[in-house]
Amino acid sequence: MKFNPFLQAFLLTTLFTLILAGVQLGVGHLNAELLYAYQWYLVAFFYVITLLSLFIIENTTKKDAEKLSKGFFTAMMLRLFVSVIIAVIIIYFDRVNSTIFALNFLILYLLYLGFEIYYLINILQPRFSSEQHVEEKE
Repeated sequence: MKFNPFLQAFLLTTLFTLILAGVQLGVGHLNAELLYAYQWYLVAFFYVITLLSLFIIENTTKKDAEKLSKGFFTAMMLRLFVSVIIAVIIIYFDRVNSTIFALNFLILYLLYLGFEIYYLINILQPRFSSEQHVEEKE
């Protein structure tokens, strides 16, 4: 049975986000001052941008596994530029909470980036390796 790679990425990203939301709820109950007031919008933003990144990578590598680095760097640059624009806008309009926002934003950015790299190394790369072994045997 062939599993849709983007569906797999969607399910893993959703699971990661739900685990992260649980951790945020726990931290919020322990000390609410550690979390930005609109933290759930940040989580939703990173959820969507991660899905978009994985979609770009999947579509770039669908026909040619050699384009994995091109897809990854395209998605990474898109994530970086969009994230910087969003962060600058929010810091500009909410200067009172800018420090806590910046810390929450940075932590979420790095966690989702780490998840994306984990996905590429442990999920996507072995799939390409097994496809190459099949082609070599034929």
